Amino acid sequence: MNKTVFFNSFEEYFDEIKSIWSKLENPNRIIPFCTPLLHNPKFLIIGKNHSNNFDPYDGVENNRIADSFSRSIAEENTFLKHKHPFAKGLKRVVKSINQEYGDLKITQEWLGTNRCAIQTNSGGLGLEIENHPKYKKSQEEMDKLLKSFISFIKPKNVILTGLYACELYYPGKKLKEMKSKKVVFKKGSSETFNLIPVEHFSLPYNTQKIINRLKSAIENGYCEL
Repeated sequence: MNKTVFFNSFEEYFDEIKSIWSKLENPNRIIPFCTPLLHNPKFLIIGKNHSNNFDPYDGVENNRIADSFSRSIAEENTFLKHKHPFAKGLKRVVKSINQEYGDLKITQEWLGTNRCAIQTNSGGLGLEIENHPKYKKSQEEMDKLLKSFISFIKPKNVILTGLYACELYYPGKKLKEMKSKKVVFKKGSSETFNLIPVEHFSLPYNTQKIINRLKSAIENGYCEL
C-alpha cells in the first residue's frame, strides 16, 4: 500500500487491518476495533495497542471478549462494558469533566481503535514486534489506513492517547509540545475534525493531566460535545 486507500465499508477496514498486521506472523491476536462502528461518532479514541486484560478478573471472559474482537467487528463497547484499566481511566476523566460540562458522557458514539492492532501484555509492543523486519512497513500502512478510516467515518473529535498514538499526527514531538487543533478529513476537503492529544488513560497519575487537556480543548473550541 504505497498510497492512501479508501474503502467503502467497516468490514473492508477490519479486514485490511488484519491483513497489515498478519504480515508479522505474530502468534498474538490481531484486534482492529474494540467498539461497534458507526458514522459521524462524537469521539474516536486511538491508542497504542490492546493489552490482554479486557477482563482482569476472569480469564475465561477476557479470552471470550478478545477472541470475539479479533474475529469480527465488535458488538460490545469496551468503554461502556468492561473494567480494564483503560476503560476505568477514561471513566475517571469523563466523570470529573462532566461536573462542569454535563454533555460530556461516554455513549455508543465513542469508538475505539489503536495504531497497532497486535494484542500484547501490559508491557507494550516489545522488541519482538518493534524489531521485526516488517514492522516499520506495517506501521506506515496502518497510519495511512487510520487516516483513511477517519475520513470514512467522519468523527467530530479524535483523541490520541499516549505518545505512540500521538505520533500518528505529531511525529517527533513531545506531548507537552502538542496542541489540540482542527484537521481536514482529507486533502482538498473543507470539512474538519478536532484532534486532541492526551496522555495514556490507563495510568492513574495521568488523570489530572488529561482532564486539563480535554477541558482546554473544550474551552478553546477544539472539542465538540
